[in-house]
Amino acid sequence: MSNKVMNQERTLPFGKYKGQEIKYIILTHIGYIMWCFENISWFKLTDEEQAIYDAVAIMIKKDNLEMTFPVELMYKHIRNREAFERLETPFIDNNSYTSFKTIDKDNPICKSVEKYITSTELHKIPSFPDLCSGLLHSMNKEVDRAYCNGEADEDIFDY
Repeated sequence: MSNKVMNQERTLPFGKYKGQEIKYIILTHIGYIMWCFENISWFKLTDEEQAIYDAVAIMIKKDNLEMTFPVELMYKHIRNREAFERLETPFIDNNSYTSFKTIDKDNPICKSVEKYITSTELHKIPSFPDLCSGLLHSMNKEVDRAYCNGEADEDIFDY
């Protein structure tokens, strides 16, 4: 197997982000990943992808970012519960994912997403208002689907 194939990032094999790298989707549209967790029984992240998901979700909690959906849905998929309880994340909110800090320069999460932060496609990473708008759109579609299927608020929002 060539080195290029071994280092290739996983891409999403379905949906509106089909063919896009999963790590990039986590950074730019965590709501879609959360939707996958909630609605696709076989959907799983690799350990590295999960660590990025956890870090972004914890940043949202730590910075008290207002989301347009019940954030508990996102938080329940955080695997690193200890980091979640301590609100430890290498990311900081600077109205986009273009700014992050590291607890240590060799932080594997930051190294894993460095190419998205430093690439020439940086301008394509949405600001948090854009991110929230995308999350709202995804969640509204899911809520509409649930209502059409006769699901109650308690079932939809898990309260």
